[in-house]
Amino acid sequence: MENKKSDIYLWTQIKKGDPHAYHKLYDLNVDTLFSFGMQYTNDHQMVQDAIHDVFVELYLYRKTVAEQVVIKSYLFKALQRNIYRKLKSQIKIVSLDKAAENLYHSDSIEDEFIFSENTLAKHTNLALALNSLTKKQRYALHLRFNEDLSYEEISCTLQISLESCRTLIYRSLTEIRKKL
Repeated sequence: MENKKSDIYLWTQIKKGDPHAYHKLYDLNVDTLFSFGMQYTNDHQMVQDAIHDVFVELYLYRKTVAEQVVIKSYLFKALQRNIYRKLKSQIKIVSLDKAAENLYHSDSIEDEFIFSENTLAKHTNLALALNSLTKKQRYALHLRFNEDLSYEEISCTLQISLESCRTLIYRSLTEIRKKL
């Protein structure tokens, strides 16, 4: 409850344009936002730029943002939109051979090939399993396992009941297990 009161106060100060509130909001959330952003791209600079864009946009549009928001949810959604915009404008081709080559070094070319094939197969299967989930399921799993949020916090963020939250995560994990 104390967290919620401090979030409300912080958000109120941000809407008023208090620079200390921006700094505090940035300091409290930059690491989790960076981790969240890295799920969408491996480009560290792009993620950092997108995070900064979120805070610039928050400053520019502070008078028009909603009075009451779940701050983390707002920041995650804004970051996700910024990254998608950046990715749309910039198409990159990543060489899987180079990525696999940097992961494992061996004297035997056959060992390297087998390792890269196995790694690629595992990553592909996991990516396919995750992509088969809905956005809501992926977001719930991210909040649970990457952000270490409790079921109560996730249900608040997603604006669903606690029981629905538990069911959503359980079914998401069951789907992934079936695919793997």
